[in-house]
This record gives sequence, C-alpha cells and structure tokens, in this order.
Amino acid sequence: MTMKRDLVLAIGSYCLLMIIAVKFSLMDGLGADESAHLPTSVWMYVRRIIMIIFACVLPLLCGQKGIAAYGWRITRRWLLIAVGVGIFIGFGNPGGFDPLSFIAIVLAAFHTFATELYFRSYLITTFARYCKGFWTPIVLSALMYGYSYLTVYNIWFHEWPYFKFVAFGLFTLLGILFGYSYRKSQSAEVPWIMHFFGVLKYRMLF
Repeated sequence: MTMKRDLVLAIGSYCLLMIIAVKFSLMDGLGADESAHLPTSVWMYVRRIIMIIFACVLPLLCGQKGIAAYGWRITRRWLLIAVGVGIFIGFGNPGGFDPLSFIAIVLAAFHTFATELYFRSYLITTFARYCKGFWTPIVLSALMYGYSYLTVYNIWFHEWPYFKFVAFGLFTLLGILFGYSYRKSQSAEVPWIMHFFGVLKYRMLF
C-alpha cells in the first residue's frame, strides 16, 4: 500500500528540516547563538518559522483544515495541569530562557509554539490517521522530536561525547509527555503551555 500524500509530506518536511538544520546549525555554526537563546540569532527565527509554515500550509495542500483541526480550546483542569507540570519541568531545566527578561519570555513563547505546533499538532494529527492505537503516533512524533535535538549546536558539540544519547532519550521522553497531553486533552494549547513554562529557568529567580 502506497503512503498517502499527507503522510509523505509530513515525513518529507521532517527530513527537509533535518537537512536544513544540519547545514545551518551545525556545519555553518549558526546554532551557537540559537543555543544561547540570543535574540539576534536569525537562524533561531528561520528554523521555527519553517516549522510553523509546514504545520499550517501542508495540511491545506491535502484538502485538510490545517490549524483549525488541531484543537484550540482548553479546560480549566488542563490549564492547571499544563502550568503545574511545566513549572515542575522548569525547575529541573539547567538551560532555558531567563524568566526575568521580557524578550526572553517572548522568545520562549515563540519557540515552544512553533515546536508544539509542528511536532505535536501537525505530526501526531497526521500519524493518527494511519496508526492504530493511542500511543503509536505519540511515540513516533516523540522519537522524531528527540532526534531533532541532535541538530542543536550545544548538544552535538558537547564535550562529553555520550551526551547526545542522553539528550535524545531525555527529549524523546518529553516528547511523549507533551504528545500524551495533546492527545488526551485534544487541545494544542495544553502542550504549548506546558512546554512554555518548562523552558523558563526558574533558578534565576532565587
């Protein structure tokens, strides 16, 4: 059985993203400023804008609703869960964005929105059309999410060579958590809020 067009576009967009990321982030060294969350990093914006475009436009090319199908309603219960879990993750985050800087907060919101829109809303929604069961689309998306972090500059060039494997495992697990929250809540806002609060470096407050 041949793959449907939407599935081919989803997998193809991911492969293209990885190729572009390897080129600009690792080979050209543009990922150094991105990893430092510098607002002057053009590559940080370009990489995430590409993800947003893919998530919004590719479904439309297949006659689907696009972002309208991702779910944009959130209950009070899921809002509290998303904020609580996100803050818990944030306290254990050794990197992240400065919660005392307005610019950093805006960048964190942009970064997490693009990431969740592409890896959770778009990929999971696409995979769910072809994969049986609740968990398969979540795990597939999470593995792709974890693997994409190997194109992050400070992970690939980390002084400890095995850190790549640790990072892959860690971000795959986070991808499973975010993906579970998305499928369970049926709201794109839940993993976005959870991820947003999770990338703020709360230790800077103390």
